[in-house]
Formats: sequence, structure tokens, C-alpha cells
Amino acid sequence: MLRILHLDAGRKYFNPTALREILDTCAQAGLTHLELYFSDNQGFRFALEDMTVQTSYGEYDLTPCLGDGYADGEKSPCFSGGFLTAGEMREILSYARQRGMDVIPVLNMPGHMGAILEKFPHLRYPGSRSSIDIRSPEAVAFALGLLQKYLDFFAGEGCRYFHFGGDEFANDLGTMGFDRIYRDGTMKYFVSFANRVIATIAGRGLTPMAFNDGIYYGGDKRTYGEIDNRLWVCYWIQGWDTYFPAGADFLAEEGFRLVNANHKFYCGMGCRDWQERAAAMEGYDPHVFDRDTQIPDPAGAMLCFWSDRGNFDGPDGGIQAAKNLAPIIRAFGRKMKL
Repeated sequence: MLRILHLDAGRKYFNPTALREILDTCAQAGLTHLELYFSDNQGFRFALEDMTVQTSYGEYDLTPCLGDGYADGEKSPCFSGGFLTAGEMREILSYARQRGMDVIPVLNMPGHMGAILEKFPHLRYPGSRSSIDIRSPEAVAFALGLLQKYLDFFAGEGCRYFHFGGDEFANDLGTMGFDRIYRDGTMKYFVSFANRVIATIAGRGLTPMAFNDGIYYGGDKRTYGEIDNRLWVCYWIQGWDTYFPAGADFLAEEGFRLVNANHKFYCGMGCRDWQERAAAMEGYDPHVFDRDTQIPDPAGAMLCFWSDRGNFDGPDGGIQAAKNLAPIIRAFGRKMKL
């Protein structure tokens, strides 16, 4: 079973020193992977040596997208402007291997792309600041070209998994986006997009991963077609009110490997009482998913740290956060050893 720490290093910049400290804590706690989430609406924080994406529609320079994104209500970047270079990322990957761990990169798409889309507004889904237009051949080609560049980098560095997020598409339209596109027929474009992304990642020899909420939304696999079950689904929530992602048991029956990323144990860094989450971890069971659904053989367990308030301790490169996270990581590690 994979034992994963998911770190939101998109909204908040974590410098190499902070990341090494977090890797040390994870290794000591017996974790196997650091999932490094480096892009969101509030920040795009990993620069390749070549930041141009080329498609049949033209060339796109992503250099101006790097650093901080935009504030959105309580969600904010750290306002440091910081991002990791390719050389720094290689050092982090090497350091992780020295500590007996691997890194899982996360480049979220087709939603949570706001920091990038600020520079390419014509690629946005209508009315959304955060998501690409999955109906647009140009926008899809851009996303796949972007994916290929980062996929090539991490595959070349020996990574074995690649996470494309896939969650909360166009959730800035007043309602949760997946419910909207399920009801208006646009979901067929998401299914097509997800399958192309899964095939691209698997074709490069890596295991594709994504969050669960758009995978057979509502438990419906007939209306909009099947989704490639080579995907490992990181299951965080079964929904609320009028938001109805498929259940974990349904996805398991469809042949997806499931990673337990239960939202009840999320840690929102900077939110009220967030440093008390170590006590909450005492109730964690990797076999118990959201809604108390029992999955006897999960592919992994995931503890998620989200930087919704990216500026909660100032632009210090994540040094203080790395120290504050340690007790929670250790508590998670203890549960994995039971």
C-alpha cells in the first residue's frame, strides 16, 4: 500500500530547504511518497528549462504564468512570487530517493488551472476563471501539450506515477461544476478529455492518478461513456447537497484502484485549529473511505495538506509550515503501521 503525503505547493511556495525537511519527516514516519502539487489557481510553481508549449494552434510561452496566481475569496497565494527551477526539482527528486521515497507530481487539469489561464483567457471555459474549455480543440490541445512537457520531465527523472487532479471542474460558476456539466451534456467532453490524459500518461509508462469527483459522476457510466480504468482514483468525497460523485464501492467494482484521500482528515494549513489535526489522525483507517465505505484492499492512503490560505505564515518559503506539519505527518505514519 502506498503511503502518501500530498502537499499543496501551488498556492504556497515551498523552497528546497522546506521540502527536504518535509521529506525527512515523511521518511522517518514510514511514508513512501510525497505528492507534490505545484499548480493551482493561486500559483504555478515549477519552471522547466523550456517553458514553451507548441501545438498545431501555435506556441504558448508559460514563463509569465510562473509564481503567484490570483486571490479568490479566502483562497490566496503566498505572495512570494517563488517557484522551483528544473535543477532544484532534480535535487528534490534525488533527495527523496536517498530517503527511500518517490515523488508523485501533480499538474491539475482541466480545472484548477487559473494561474496559467490568466495569461491565456481565450482558453477558458465560458464564465470560469479556473478551467479550460474542454469543448475547444485548441484548449484541449494546449492542455495535452502542457501535460506532455511535464510528463516527459518527470518520466525522464524516474517517477512512476503522475497525478492530473481532474477535480472540481469549473467550480467557480456558482454551483459545483461537475453537477452542471453532467446535467447540460458537457460531461461527454470531460470523459473524452480524461481518457486522452490517462492514455497519454500510461503511454509514457507512468501510472495515471486523479481525484474522484468527475469519475462516473452520479454513478452513471452509460450516458457519457466509459472511463479508462487504468486510472488510480484518489477518493476524497462522495458529495453533499446536490453534488453526487460516484461511491468508492462503485468505482472499485468498475476496476479502478483506489487511494483513500478521505476529506474528513484534510488539513487546511492556516485555517482555524489546523495544527490540532494530529489528534484527528487517531481516527483514521486507510480501509474506511468517505461515508464509512469499507474498501478491503486500497491501493494507498493519502494525507492531504492544502494551502488554501497560502499567505498564512508569510512568504518564508514554507520553512515554518514544514515544522508545523511534522506532528501530523508522524501521527499519520503511526496509523499506517497498525
